[in-house]
Amino acid sequence: PDARAQQERSEDANLGRLYRRARIDAVADRLARRPMPPARPVRLSTPRLDSLRAWVAATATGGRQEENAPRPRIRERRAVLPVGTEVFERRFADVEWAYLGRVTGPRRTALDTMQTRRLRARLQARYGDPTRTVVDTDSLMGGRSAGDYIQFEYWLVANDTIPLKVVDPGGPFDRGLVVSAPARYRERLPELRAAVFAPLLRTRRRAPYVDYYYDPATETWYRTGFDGERFFTVPADRRDVVPGRRPTLRRGRGEAGP
Repeated sequence: PDARAQQERSEDANLGRLYRRARIDAVADRLARRPMPPARPVRLSTPRLDSLRAWVAATATGGRQEENAPRPRIRERRAVLPVGTEVFERRFADVEWAYLGRVTGPRRTALDTMQTRRLRARLQARYGDPTRTVVDTDSLMGGRSAGDYIQFEYWLVANDTIPLKVVDPGGPFDRGLVVSAPARYRERLPELRAAVFAPLLRTRRRAPYVDYYYDPATETWYRTGFDGERFFTVPADRRDVVPGRRPTLRRGRGEAGP
């Protein structure tokens, strides 16, 4: 009899737990279906080291908290020679980059509307040969997308502290250039670009140059440049295009072109 009574009490307890569980589930389901008025906001105090603002600021700058960049005042500009690329990359390895392409609308300048080949001739006059060109890349084989062919790049250091890259991804018949700078200048990139390249717009001085240009649409290589009198773009012999070997300007008989 005692064992039977103990078993009945155990079964009653189990039934009680099952009933309470079913009751809780039913009430929760009913409350979930009932429209609830919005609760009043509650101000939460968070420690300084756990600040949501700090987290948002860090996320917005690619994981690094950057202070607002001052208005750029450019005193000097120095171009990086091809032999100096490794030093540049090591020095600025931790930089998060921001990019500015061609600007449209009322804020556009001659840096957005001028033909890229004309800007290239002015860059040549001021800084000499580019830091990198399309033949300096690791591979010159076809099959890459158009965006993978960077025609030329000038790497600059302004005020001995601000790294910049000036890139032509579109070729000589495009307009403008792409400029990149540290992410802390993202909101001031148009101002920084204008300050850095003001000397190019104050003068019409141009210097002769020649580059290889690859057109992915037709899979054709060209010699393109400025011979001192006119701009030219003429087909190049593919056998002349060798990785690491830049073209030279034909001084004697000139460059044929339009």
